[in-house]
Amino acid sequence: MFMLDTMEKALVLAFLVTSMLSIGMQTHTGDLRMLLASKSFLLRILLANFLVVPMAGVAIAYLVPMQPPMRGALLLLACTPGGLSSLQFTGQVKGIGAMAGAILLLLSVLAVFVSPWFLQLVLPGSVKVVVPFGRALLFLVFVLLLPLLAGMFLLGRMPAASMKLAKPVALVGVVAFVAFMVVTSSSRKSAAADIGLPAVIGMLLFILASMVIGWFMGGPTRELRQLLASATSMRNAALCLAIVHASAPGHPVLVPLIAFSLLMVPPNMLFTIYSAARIGRLLKKKRRESKIE
Repeated sequence: MFMLDTMEKALVLAFLVTSMLSIGMQTHTGDLRMLLASKSFLLRILLANFLVVPMAGVAIAYLVPMQPPMRGALLLLACTPGGLSSLQFTGQVKGIGAMAGAILLLLSVLAVFVSPWFLQLVLPGSVKVVVPFGRALLFLVFVLLLPLLAGMFLLGRMPAASMKLAKPVALVGVVAFVAFMVVTSSSRKSAAADIGLPAVIGMLLFILASMVIGWFMGGPTRELRQLLASATSMRNAALCLAIVHASAPGHPVLVPLIAFSLLMVPPNMLFTIYSAARIGRLLKKKRRESKIE
């Protein structure tokens, strides 16, 4: 939320609150218990986001020639999972969208406590990582956890109404997300133009590598692989900006962080559109085959 004006903050909050509320209105407590009970899937989520992707990010940051601020931004993102914008893509995964909110909340909370340890290892020794724990946790509770619980409460009390309202509420979140991307497009494009081609190539390589890692560690079903591919590749730019603001206000790493947050969106958008189109084609094929039979 750092460096956003009032309108941009309002759009982000509207997107997150309505998206989590919509997910909650379609999520039974049994769905969350099933996620927590799947120890192998939870382990793959944690390994992908807190070990394999950071290692890939460190390798790319030092193999691709780029200026120190760009390398620092890439290292920050590599070690900080739980990107808030991922909800726009993980929530669209057919059949298991209910997991999206829980995974985002899990990664975001763990990132606040775990990521600083990784950052202290990969960043130069002179850099002291400061995390605004209080503000970060309050944000997660009021913007992610409470809307999710409110939606689940409504589902338990008014199941029919909740299921009907879930899609319109989700649509509000989509509109807010699109509006935010439009409103911030000029500043993000300006930031992307300032970082140079090598940094752009390095970040795109990191995003694609993260998607591949998430895909192969997602498990046996295509839906879980799609879910983890997007959840893993969308890193937590908001927490990174908050850490930089608390650790070194005005540091030149801020500009590439903003630019990199823009670069994370298009690959995931294309991936989500492709996956939805593929599922649509498969459903049409099955319907044609059933008619023939």
